Amino acid sequence: MEAKGKALFSPDRLSPQVKWAFFSALISGVLIHGAGLWNKFSWHDDIIALFWVGSTISSGRWMLHVMGWLETLAFGDGHFSLPALNGLFALVCIGAAAGLLVHLLKIRKKSCCVGLGCVMAAFPTVAGLFGYMFTVHWYMLAMGMMCVSAFLICRGKRWWILAGAVLLGGCSVGIYQAFVPMLLSIILLHDLMCLAEGDEPAGALLKRLPAQALCVLGVMGFYFAMNRFFLWKFGLQMNTYMGMNEMMSATPGDYLARVGTAYREFFSPARNVSADMYPMHAHYAYLAMLCLDLLLGVLQGIRLLRKNRAKAALFFGLLALFPLANDFIYVMADRTHGLMTFSLVMQTALFVWLADRADFRDFFRGEKKATVLRRAVSGAAAGILGFTGICYARFDNQCYLKAAFQQQQAVSFFTALAAQVKAAPGFTDETPVVFLNAEKIADQTLYNIDELDFIRLDPYGYNLEEYLNTYAWRAFMERWCGFGPKTADPAEYANLPEVQAMPHYPDEGSVRRVGDAVVVNF
Repeated sequence: MEAKGKALFSPDRLSPQVKWAFFSALISGVLIHGAGLWNKFSWHDDIIALFWVGSTISSGRWMLHVMGWLETLAFGDGHFSLPALNGLFALVCIGAAAGLLVHLLKIRKKSCCVGLGCVMAAFPTVAGLFGYMFTVHWYMLAMGMMCVSAFLICRGKRWWILAGAVLLGGCSVGIYQAFVPMLLSIILLHDLMCLAEGDEPAGALLKRLPAQALCVLGVMGFYFAMNRFFLWKFGLQMNTYMGMNEMMSATPGDYLARVGTAYREFFSPARNVSADMYPMHAHYAYLAMLCLDLLLGVLQGIRLLRKNRAKAALFFGLLALFPLANDFIYVMADRTHGLMTFSLVMQTALFVWLADRADFRDFFRGEKKATVLRRAVSGAAAGILGFTGICYARFDNQCYLKAAFQQQQAVSFFTALAAQVKAAPGFTDETPVVFLNAEKIADQTLYNIDELDFIRLDPYGYNLEEYLNTYAWRAFMERWCGFGPKTADPAEYANLPEVQAMPHYPDEGSVRRVGDAVVVNF
């Protein structure tokens, strides 16, 4: 009995395809995101949240609050934004999700398994989350939990398994709401596979669809119930960031317009909306994926049509719903940014499944032509996935390059400022400093690297002047430059005649002693 129990969890029970997907995601992730793993880039939210998990309950992320509490309870040292540990854990979660998808969709070709793992690890959202290292491990855990939830909904037959899937999915949404589209996409992909390859009639799947829909509603119902409970318990209200307080409260007309946005984004993603999820020529690779998706999807449907019209009709219906599921984030929210769009990688999962199942024998009498076409599709798929992965790897590292330069430039800027403040006449470590016009730095001597301005992915989307003017500027100055002087209320000095006459920083006279304080006029 003991040996049997050990065998249940033995890695030898995993198929080679699952291992290829997992290790390709993990290894490529370490190589691609090495700059983010072995360096500390900390700006924007990360510099504020170095020692906490960020906004939780008021953002509808009640499970993130629980996870932060559990982390402190387990390790006894609080929460820390740790690049190597948090980043590696996140990559393990991505690899596990890739392996689970390969297992659920029964992907057979090595190139498809490896391609899916690499693209998932290199997807620009991951680089964006590495800029928020304080929470990347929990967000990617939420993504993995949602994949497991979808797996259990697809494969589970007993009520308690489905109940567990609902609870797991609800907790995932409670960490980060943006992974709901992955739940919908995975369920649809599994249903498409069952129709294309299973022996059960269309009626059997039609009977499962209401149960699957009920599970999805259960996930959201559990999330909203727990969200309301935590808001009540802590006496809070949902904040307005990205329309969180308006979730599920838009008008039918608004949702109809958002559905149109989802389909438009799937077939012709606008880079300003998708936050550069398809940067550089990855955009053309995506369009090539779409063309093959349409071709191979239609061929699968025609093959079904020759055997069972009902199954073919259901197949085409579910295939038509996939763009909505994949881009459902545009239905959930009327404003999006790059960190919310990891679910868009599910289009690659559809592409991988269709390419893996490409079979032209039903359309040619001779085996030779069908074999040539199958090999051509496999080669094209491998090339598209490889090119996409390389584009993503380049873009991710361009983000880290920009972060390295701007972080050092910001350190130099605030170090020089600190030196000028300390050089003011009569300055002591007890002298208060007044910062006027905070977050309005305008300095023509700043050197901005224009070649990197095309990067708009959060948190790397700022030019240098914007970088210096974010709300976290003072925390950055304190933690990276070690300059944290006592401060005085700017309102007490702003209207003084000598302050009104001061030029703006960095002009001479913009840092001067006024009474008992040193005033900096940005």
